[in-house]
Amino acid sequence: MKLLHFADLHIGMTNYSKVDPETGLESRLLDFFKTLDFIVDTAIKEKVDAVLFAGDTYKTRDPSPTQQRGFGQRLKRLAKNNIPVVLIVGNHDTPNVESKANTLDIYSALEVDNIYVFRKPELQVINTKSGPLQIIAIPWLQKEEYRTIGEKLVYMYGNIKPQHPCVVVGHLEVEGASFGSEKGLAIANDVTIPLSLLTERRLSYVALGHIHKHQVLANPPTGGPLVVYSGSPERIDFGEEKEDKGFCLIDVSKTGISSYQFIKTNCRKFLTITVDLETDDPSPTQTILEKIKKYSLENAIVRVYINIPARLDRQIEMDKVKKALADAHFIAGISRNVERTEREKIDLGKEVEALTPIQALKKYFQSKKYSAEKQKELEKFASYLLES
Repeated sequence: MKLLHFADLHIGMTNYSKVDPETGLESRLLDFFKTLDFIVDTAIKEKVDAVLFAGDTYKTRDPSPTQQRGFGQRLKRLAKNNIPVVLIVGNHDTPNVESKANTLDIYSALEVDNIYVFRKPELQVINTKSGPLQIIAIPWLQKEEYRTIGEKLVYMYGNIKPQHPCVVVGHLEVEGASFGSEKGLAIANDVTIPLSLLTERRLSYVALGHIHKHQVLANPPTGGPLVVYSGSPERIDFGEEKEDKGFCLIDVSKTGISSYQFIKTNCRKFLTITVDLETDDPSPTQTILEKIKKYSLENAIVRVYINIPARLDRQIEMDKVKKALADAHFIAGISRNVERTEREKIDLGKEVEALTPIQALKKYFQSKKYSAEKQKELEKFASYLLES
């Protein structure tokens, strides 16, 4: 049996976006739809038996009709190709009030064929072209509900039929996981559950969502399931700049043992360029331009950090720097970090009170080691200002 596992779409993230001239939509919204198209295309091409989505469809609990339509159109393609889709409700899908519908309930209400929505922990069997697949769903739970999740899992494990594969699909924070940018997106307090609750030997695979960094938490050589976070398929921000993004293809053998392959998506690139200028640089602008040339900017979201010695600050031609970034999809910012120089304190003691403004100025010029000619010229202008 072949399965596809992905999670944490977060459709509606429009940071670093601009309006697409052809559609009038946010360019970042189109990025997420393009990535989802690749996932759907792969599922159809690979003739998977089921798609497992482990939660967080949208950025917010109240997605726009355009966002909902885009997601629904792509689910329809899977359903029409006779590929069952398992949808787990994540924290970004869950309303504040229990009686309110979540962002995925519409598919249950319409009873769409081949789409299964889970909003509470349960064990359910779905039919695939390769036979029955047992699903243990663990959607996002309220804090108090986690107190009994261990008991519920033990009960469901006891009802697993050994003749058919069984997978857990959950939107969870599991101990030992390494976090990414999802901490900055949190809209509810997380509860960590022990990894040991998910390593039941009767399971074939554990498909996790909620943490955006792809990682394998368990791959026991002597038995027990693979426990995997697929990670998010599209980058959210610069915190995920260096992370590979994608989804998982899983092969479940007749013995229930699984293997998996991580498939990278061609998602939007985030790029940080840092330029450290030297004090004696004769052409700081050219140095910046040469550094920018070393990177492929096409279709990337770019930010630039320029570390500038104080004496060079006014010598940088920012219009040329901006022009050099023209191939970028979006310029997230150009930060000029000017070195702060410590001002030398002149110890004049008690005599400072007896000094005239011109005398005090002379002391300052001497501390700066100006030439006699320059001091004389500056004193001339100072006298003129004081007398006028």
